[in-house]
Amino acid sequence: MKAVAVTGKGKVEILEVKHPVPENGQVLIKIHTCLLCTWEQRIFSGESGMDLPFIPGHEASGKIVSIPEGTVTSFKEGDHVVFKTLDDCGHCSFCYQGFNNLCGGKSKKRVYGDIPSSGGLAEYISLDVGKVFPVSDQIPYSTAAFTEPLACCIHSIRRVNPDLGETVLIIGAGLMGMLHLKLSLLRGCRVIVIEPRADRRKVAIKEGAHFTIDPVKEDPGSLISDFTDGEGCEYIFFTASKSSIAEEAVKYLKKMGTIVYYGSFHPNDPVTIDPNKIHYGEYVITGSYSPSTVDFYTASKLLSRGLIDVSEFLTEEWSSSDAQKAMERALDPETFRVAINF
Repeated sequence: MKAVAVTGKGKVEILEVKHPVPENGQVLIKIHTCLLCTWEQRIFSGESGMDLPFIPGHEASGKIVSIPEGTVTSFKEGDHVVFKTLDDCGHCSFCYQGFNNLCGGKSKKRVYGDIPSSGGLAEYISLDVGKVFPVSDQIPYSTAAFTEPLACCIHSIRRVNPDLGETVLIIGAGLMGMLHLKLSLLRGCRVIVIEPRADRRKVAIKEGAHFTIDPVKEDPGSLISDFTDGEGCEYIFFTASKSSIAEEAVKYLKKMGTIVYYGSFHPNDPVTIDPNKIHYGEYVITGSYSPSTVDFYTASKLLSRGLIDVSEFLTEEWSSSDAQKAMERALDPETFRVAINF
């Protein structure tokens, strides 16, 4: 089969690799669409430090084309599906409790020939049925491919469970910030978005943000204080990747408020936090990493039932034969998600 491999800094190639054969308990999926996340972008740009070649991709969708006789499942050939490519062992203390996103055990790694892979940027993938989720065949494959990033944001939202009438502050209006915005609105919250790019602030307003702040030209602290009657925000979702502003975000919290540091930081510079501020304000500082099974299932339902519209965030679609151009376009900060179709 064909696969898109990052073979060097700024370089991808279409390689012929061994076609996966599903084992008992698995299904074979023909991948149709894979989105290019910031993780794939860092691999392509050489920032990840990962050994190459590597076949990336994890925000993907497709349909089941083969089910071995030994696989017991209600899935049928032709079913449209999405899937988790993040490996987990299934039997460590975290997996046993349903926190398989934090798996601390040993898990089987995916390799095509001698090339390691996360699996999404290839024509086919074999997966255990427990990692596969149904989606409606009435939505495009490109919409279904947003299940994984949406699931990540659902996990983040569930870390704190914002409630009706509360105020949410989102720092950063990339795709993940926008999905946090949509989910917070579904929770009945007022939402503020801090974002330096005017075009993304405009999209945030279009998608329902109550107001946006340009941190370069405006004073976020003063505006947030006015909007919250001087109390601050109950919840902050920090979706930017710069640790230089991670410390500043805490001052926008209401007493007993919670800040979620979503996503990884590049570069990963330490920040200082005033422990007395946490003590006297009873602040909660937490993180969010990847989705668990229930988050993934919830995301597939939201998209299948049309409860979340992601059409604004699919910037471009490219054929797998144009993967080099697709990767280059994905690096452009004007894009939300670029898709590769097989």
